Amino acid sequence: MQADIRPDTQADMQTVLLTSHKGVDLHAATAVRVMRDRLSGGQGLVGLYRCECHTFWSGEHGLQVEDLLDAGRYFNPNKHHYGHFELDSSDPWFARADCRGAALPPDWPGKVAGSDLAEPPPDLYDFLLGGPVPEDCTAVDTVAFAIGQPGPLVSGVLWRLVLSGTNNDSLALAEQLIVARSSEVGLLVNPHMEGWLTTRQREVA
Repeated sequence: MQADIRPDTQADMQTVLLTSHKGVDLHAATAVRVMRDRLSGGQGLVGLYRCECHTFWSGEHGLQVEDLLDAGRYFNPNKHHYGHFELDSSDPWFARADCRGAALPPDWPGKVAGSDLAEPPPDLYDFLLGGPVPEDCTAVDTVAFAIGQPGPLVSGVLWRLVLSGTNNDSLALAEQLIVARSSEVGLLVNPHMEGWLTTRQREVA
């Protein structure tokens, strides 16, 4: 189980910082080729997109989103776009006993609070994850993170899998592609070291 790092105060707003590549994301580009060529069910993967994900409580331990943006380690303005979101909950979205495969909060990642874009699009979250999903596809989002991070900052990777079709098998196929269990099953998450939380399937008409 992820360590409980709830703040000592009554703060109830979690900051979520997502960063994505402006150009080609070599990690995602390599992963999608391997998944299509080598994994069972990989032929159903239409696209794969990735964001680095960092979350904390604003103000706790003096940490602000500007600290991450200025540090250079989390955001490079020459390479990345970012989205700053605020999730209205005092319960850490990542600290739960069933953090291996359970659902992300229904309001994930929260309300838009900032971006490097002068006029952030209303669909900023989708923009960071490859843009609109094709009509005949389903998107499944999952956040993978190392278990046992002590905080106050918890980091991980947000993946979006775009799968062909809009049927109810999409979540099962996504799980098969996400969680590494053999040479032909899974690639993105090591279930022995990482937790992962997944959205319900997102059908786009």
